[in-house]
Amino acid sequence: MQSTRQEILSILREEKQATVEDLAKQLELTPMTIRHHLNVLQAQNLVEASKVRRSKKVGRPRLVYTLTDAADDLFPQGYGRLARQLVTEVKETVGEEQTGAMFRRMAERLASEAPPAEQDQGFEERLEQVSDFLVDQGFLSRWEETDEGYVLTNVNCPYRRVSRQHNEVCLLDTELIRRLLGVEPERLSSIRAGEAACAFLLKPPDSWSPPS
Repeated sequence: MQSTRQEILSILREEKQATVEDLAKQLELTPMTIRHHLNVLQAQNLVEASKVRRSKKVGRPRLVYTLTDAADDLFPQGYGRLARQLVTEVKETVGEEQTGAMFRRMAERLASEAPPAEQDQGFEERLEQVSDFLVDQGFLSRWEETDEGYVLTNVNCPYRRVSRQHNEVCLLDTELIRRLLGVEPERLSSIRAGEAACAFLLKPPDSWSPPS
């Protein structure tokens, strides 16, 4: 990202809102140049504009620019460190067994947010539906049929920074897949172990039916 746009984002982060004139004055650039950069940032869904009436209610409303929620990701975050500390605290308080049970309950709640299985749905159709849901959760999933069964691969783990320290986190995707597909997943590879992806072998029985 160009430095000018970074400076605009930093100003909006600090001051919460600003007009074109405010930004032009602070950055010592022309209003036309500022508008160009704001248009780019709006197209990237990082900045939004709203009309505000002038105090004396005369003249045209002015545009005031603010950051969108998406812009938060551009600034340093401590979520990973906080999550690691929280899991450590939980394990030291209730023990590893109860921590594992906690992650299984979390997977159960997350599974309840997935699209429900449809009546007479085939395994591949359900697998595609579950794969799309995992993508929405940040897993970047794909699947393929092999001679041994179906292989579901997650090429990204949204919890990888926490899982490096706490293997209990890996129960989330395993339990989620089991609940949504009604098949026990066999882990073939793991991002936590330094491999490129988390892959699971799925062997649905001939009598498979969608889990209720």
